[in-house]
Amino acid sequence: MTATAMIQQPEHDEVARAFRVAEAHFGHVPNLVRVLGTNPAMCRTITAFFAQSLQEGRVSWAFKELVILKTLRAVGAYYGYGAHEQLAVALGNAPEKVGDLANSLWRTSPHFDDAERAVLELVEQIGIDANAVPDALWERLREHWDPGQLIELTAVITTFIMIGRVGDSLGVSDPVLFTKPVT
Repeated sequence: MTATAMIQQPEHDEVARAFRVAEAHFGHVPNLVRVLGTNPAMCRTITAFFAQSLQEGRVSWAFKELVILKTLRAVGAYYGYGAHEQLAVALGNAPEKVGDLANSLWRTSPHFDDAERAVLELVEQIGIDANAVPDALWERLREHWDPGQLIELTAVITTFIMIGRVGDSLGVSDPVLFTKPVT
């Protein structure tokens, strides 16, 4: 049971717009969006970024899903974890690759390349202390990713720290994020 109300039918224009964005993107309105609907401004802005994050961008959606899974694990937040596992595989990630994220296997797994490992290291460091990302890690990241990609990756990491914490704190469950095809 969620700790707060879950809006079923929006009464505020901002919430109605956010619900339409969610419906168009996810095929339904996820429970987190329904909970956010109790605060129209938060619902609008978080839903817009949530939808933007979960699609192709300067970084592939398939890789972003791996980043999301590692982020949720790194900070001990489990809101939507199972749905993101399913989504990661649906987007073409091998189940073995997804499984290697659950612990430190990604560091030596043949399923990951140096570019991906650098991002997963960034995920762990941001989860510990975002102010202490070593210059050497940024150097490795810049070898593989352009500035726009690094912004997108960092935004996905920090957003899903927040989304995971909000979902977990409020007791929100979303076992299925998408009810429409994702490919």
